[in-house]
Amino acid sequence: MRIIMALANDEHQTQVTDIEEDGALRLVARQIGIVGAGPAGLAAAREFIEVNLSARGKAHANSSLDTATSSQCLPFTSITVFERNNDVGGVWNYTPDARCHFNLPQDSAAHAIGQGYDERSPTTGGFPTPLYDNLRTNLPKDVMQFSDLAFPENLPDFPDRHAVHKYIHAFADSKVLVHKELPEFRLCLNTEVVDAVYSTEQSQWVCQMRRLDVDADSDAEKYTEAFDALLICTGRVSHPYIPDVPGLEKLASKFPNTKVMHSKEYRRASDFADKYVLIVGGASSGTDISRQLSYTARSVHISVSDDRLVQKTDTSLTLSPELGAGCNPDNPPLRHPRIKAISTENNQVVFTGGASIPIPDVIIYATGYLSVYPFLRNSIQPLFPAEEAPQPLTDGHAVHDLYKYLLYIHNPFLSIFGVPSKVVPFPLFEYQAMFVAQVYQGKVRLPSPMQMESMWQNILKNANPYVMGMKQVDYENELLAIVASAASTAGDGNYRHSRLDYVSEQWIDRRKHTFELRKKYLGY
Repeated sequence: MRIIMALANDEHQTQVTDIEEDGALRLVARQIGIVGAGPAGLAAAREFIEVNLSARGKAHANSSLDTATSSQCLPFTSITVFERNNDVGGVWNYTPDARCHFNLPQDSAAHAIGQGYDERSPTTGGFPTPLYDNLRTNLPKDVMQFSDLAFPENLPDFPDRHAVHKYIHAFADSKVLVHKELPEFRLCLNTEVVDAVYSTEQSQWVCQMRRLDVDADSDAEKYTEAFDALLICTGRVSHPYIPDVPGLEKLASKFPNTKVMHSKEYRRASDFADKYVLIVGGASSGTDISRQLSYTARSVHISVSDDRLVQKTDTSLTLSPELGAGCNPDNPPLRHPRIKAISTENNQVVFTGGASIPIPDVIIYATGYLSVYPFLRNSIQPLFPAEEAPQPLTDGHAVHDLYKYLLYIHNPFLSIFGVPSKVVPFPLFEYQAMFVAQVYQGKVRLPSPMQMESMWQNILKNANPYVMGMKQVDYENELLAIVASAASTAGDGNYRHSRLDYVSEQWIDRRKHTFELRKKYLGY
């Protein structure tokens, strides 16, 4: 027995869920909504566009496609990208100033600010990202690049933010925006997704949109769109994670002259000249900022986890510079363990182990970000009946119930890109986009929801299940193998993706030695 749930729209089915006898699923989604026009959103848009281009080419070759109705005969009838910024590029768009708002503490999804968590830059009109003036990549350019667009040969192995920004725009122009005349493709800049809810009546995601380039409260400001599948490509750098320690909430009122900020707001070392600074966090940003401030600040202290304190770092996993490398030898950052408490009564920051320092002029939290999607309701309407309601999508620290770290098990018409950490993002996004595009054409047979949930629970048994590192290679190869196997079962035994292949040994070797390469080329 097979159950087919379908929605008819203008005589064309746009969303289909085919439930096979063993509970396995085949999904068809034809109206695609993509939230975010950074590297993930661009990679996704490119993949879906290329699927349509391939279908269009085959149909034209058979003289069977009427140009006037061509989009309705394609796998995807609409591909719409929404970006609240005024440009594509996502995290690689720099603003010289940063106006961010967060709670103290902000240590869970429940404590995160839902709306108004940042402001446009008066200089560029863009929303703030974590880019700072002298940022360089922590990956070699040949490792981080997309599959068929190389960085210019004249660039150093570890380019600066300017070069990456230019590269992202070259990718957008040549791979995505070159197709802007396609009737099924739209890029909506200055457009924010305010709310997205799955409607069981429509069998679609109903999204409330707000245009940011028109007058507030005008008729054009707010509108609604609906999609069969929703791809979340917004990244994980919108909501700073500020861990709670005793005394933190009192700090602002008791010590108003002490500035508490997040690394997302850091821009340049000269802003901290002659300041007494404490940096909390010893990963990539914290280490890099401590190095820069050692040349300008009066004194720099850095509070880090135990493994960073004693430098027991797995160099095949970390992308962080070595603590102390490249720092001012006359003013090196002083290392401390984790913060135990902030004593406003005694004017002390107390660390585990009992050591303390006076409350500094500036505290910079380089503690990462919460996984928060403010436009998605945390309790998502499941597609399939279940005995128990699924747990919330995210608690801020983990996104729950994902098949292949990507498809939301309880409603796989929702995809969330870039959930794993310690990854090389651009290639990851390409493989994820390839997989999702095949799933939403009904070409990949998904396990039953119960089987997907069992697979997810097995993943959670691993230590640090969200940390991928070199396991990214196996993950990308697995996604490609699933797609190839599905094609073979369907009779296409010679399936090859137009761009993607199994990860090369050269890429693996370069990725494994990123830490050593960076130290060789940059000295830290």
